[in-house]
Amino acid sequence: MIKRFNNNTIDNMRNCETAWQFQTEREFGKHKLRYINVSELGMDGPTVGNVTIDDTMISSAIFGGPPISDGVYLYIPEFQRNLFSSGFKICKVNMETLQNRVYGELKPVIALDRIENNIIYYFADRNQTKQLTFTIPI
Repeated sequence: MIKRFNNNTIDNMRNCETAWQFQTEREFGKHKLRYINVSELGMDGPTVGNVTIDDTMISSAIFGGPPISDGVYLYIPEFQRNLFSSGFKICKVNMETLQNRVYGELKPVIALDRIENNIIYYFADRNQTKQLTFTIPI
């Protein structure tokens, strides 16, 4: 049996994505995003990897998922580690120039959900029950 996917099916699949399981290749408009060097962050940790847009590496940073986009910018969880803690922050990437900037507080996990009216909705727990918001700086 051949399964056929339409836009509603793809949207429903994206709604089921978590920081542990998400598409590692996808298109945002004319741009193609791909995770490379994908691995699990520790035992039973979120999935992470390096990310390319149109075959160009964003930076040497390690990113989680799932990513979301408003058409111009890509928003993606960036993994950060320092001497005393580690976790994710929200990274905003211009898909044309690949310039990026990191925002927000360090969270143990960030599973981006959607963007509405300049607000990012995301989950900060494995079971995706704790939804938080972040207002995108202009």
